[in-house]
Amino acid sequence: MSPAGSTPDDLELRVVTDKGELLEIMLAAWGSHSMMIGLHVYDVAEINALGLYEPGGRTAALASWTLRGDTAYLCALHSLRPGEGVAIRMLDAVVAAARAAGATRLKAMTTNDNMPGLVFYQRRGFRLSGLYLEAIDAYRSVVPTIIKTGYKDIPIHDAIELEIAL
Repeated sequence: MSPAGSTPDDLELRVVTDKGELLEIMLAAWGSHSMMIGLHVYDVAEINALGLYEPGGRTAALASWTLRGDTAYLCALHSLRPGEGVAIRMLDAVVAAARAAGATRLKAMTTNDNMPGLVFYQRRGFRLSGLYLEAIDAYRSVVPTIIKTGYKDIPIHDAIELEIAL
C-alpha cells in the first residue's frame, strides 16, 4: 500500500492529455518515447494515454495505447507503485478502453531482458505471438538513445510480442 494508504481500487482513472510525465518516464526507462510494436513505430506523445492517480493527485501508473484496425497496441505501461497491484489495474483499464474502441485483441511488446514484464503479461493471459531477433539493434540505429542493457544488466537485442484476445 502506498504511503497515502490508497489501494489500487482507490485510484482515479483519467485520460492523460498532458503527456509530459509519461514522456519523462519513457526517456528515463527506455531512452526514447517511441516504441516499436509489430515493427510499427508509435510515438507515445501522439497516441492515447491513461493514468491512475492517488487521491492527492500523485501519479500511480501511466499507460499509452493505440488502435489499428481491430487490434489495440499497448505501447507502454509504467507503475510507479510496483508490487501493489497498480499495474494490473492499469492493464485492466487499457483492456476496457480497447474493447470499448472495438478491439478484438491487444498486443504488447517487450524486450528480451524484461523477465518481470514477461511474467506480468503471461500471468494476465497474454500469449507469446512473435519474436523479432535483433529488432532492437536495428531500431537503435534509428534511435541511438535506446538503452543497451536492461534488467539484471542483460544486453537488449530482441523484441518479444505478446497478445491476448479481448
